[in-house]
Amino acid sequence: MSDIRWRIARYWMPVLVAGLMVVAGGAARAEGLRVLTLDEIVQMALETSPQLKEADQDIKAAQGDLAQARGGQWAQLDVVAIGAPSEDAKKPIVRIDPVTNIGHIEDRDEGDVGIFGSLDFFLVQPLYTFGKISNRRDAAALGVEVQKSIKEQKKGEVILTIKEMYYGLVVATQGKSASQDAEEFVKDARRRIERLLEAGSKNVDRSDLYRLEAYEAEIKQFQVKADTGAQLAYMALKRAINYPAGEDFRLDTKELPKNVRQLGSLEEYIQQALAERPEFEQLKKGIQARKAMVEGARADLYPSIFVAGVGSFAGAPGREKLDISYFHDEFNHVEAGAFLGANWHFDLGIGQGKLARARAEHQKLVHTKEYAERNIPVEVAKYYQEVVESQAAYENYGKGTVAARKWVVSSFASFDVGVGTAKDMFDAIDRYGKNQGEYLSALYKYNVSLARLSHAIAEYRTGGS
Repeated sequence: MSDIRWRIARYWMPVLVAGLMVVAGGAARAEGLRVLTLDEIVQMALETSPQLKEADQDIKAAQGDLAQARGGQWAQLDVVAIGAPSEDAKKPIVRIDPVTNIGHIEDRDEGDVGIFGSLDFFLVQPLYTFGKISNRRDAAALGVEVQKSIKEQKKGEVILTIKEMYYGLVVATQGKSASQDAEEFVKDARRRIERLLEAGSKNVDRSDLYRLEAYEAEIKQFQVKADTGAQLAYMALKRAINYPAGEDFRLDTKELPKNVRQLGSLEEYIQQALAERPEFEQLKKGIQARKAMVEGARADLYPSIFVAGVGSFAGAPGREKLDISYFHDEFNHVEAGAFLGANWHFDLGIGQGKLARARAEHQKLVHTKEYAERNIPVEVAKYYQEVVESQAAYENYGKGTVAARKWVVSSFASFDVGVGTAKDMFDAIDRYGKNQGEYLSALYKYNVSLARLSHAIAEYRTGGS
């Protein structure tokens, strides 16, 4: 019995670790508080989740990229307008030197300063670009779908986190109740020992009380830790669902669910994961988008055919207009026209380098998809086996807890009639605490493993729990 403190630390620790390791919500004790179910908490978390709001903005950003890509197929107009001072002048004249018979142009600037303004436009309509525009448009459209799948993935992560929080709080609360049950057994044993000590019985001694005091001190310390963890967990869940700061709520249950789910076959779950997981949608759309970017980078190596319209209007009131087609009057003119053209960019390796990078990024996603196809089934199998194991564990420990409780009652009765010893009571209480702790730990793991299995096969997308 000298190892009684070690036994308590060993057997009750799973209960407290389960309550403290999960940042979970709390169950307020006061009456009249709003009662929230797990489904309600999940819905509140989804409605207020910063992660999902962030994902919404990523979708909008991707839609903006798509709008830009679509706009590339239409005509683009550049307009430049300027205004500036200019020197007034009349038309220049040509004077002939009578000796040499050579003419020269003579300026007739007047020295005054007037104003000048011009308006130039350049309108270009792409006709054929070998896929520069269409491939990038397709890639942008696929990018929107990728961002929507990412939002679905984050939705599943939020749901899983909330479930872990919820079950963590429940097990912390349930663990406190279980420790109080054990504390009552200790107090009951104390009363029996004290009664025999007062009667001068040789069946007990003072050291038995010391052992009980050590046992009781450990239980109280665990209760303090569990209570502190539950309070922290409650606050975390409250913030996770953005519950009003000045209000409180309580959960709809004080015990972990014990309803056993009938599992399908592992192969069915693996196929569902491969079909429904948003990660696969992301990779599928992402690979298609990267392929389109490869084609776009290849198209950059070819020319772009376009039709363009140009126009230029300029006027300077203080300058006479020069109506000679051989000379261009920059200050007074009205010009417009249209033409067919081609633009072809050449460089020494830049375009080929961009194409090589696009190909590498495409292949990278192909390999990422291969990795996911190999490892997600392993993840599903892992959680599937954890459900099976934890279900068997909590059922067996549950039976063991019932038996241990009967043992405690029986040891008390035997002690009362003088055929049992204090050691028998200690061993029974010790075993009861161990079984109860392992039972709650296994039941917690069962519910969390179910939640993780549900997340792994993306049941939240098909209406499952």
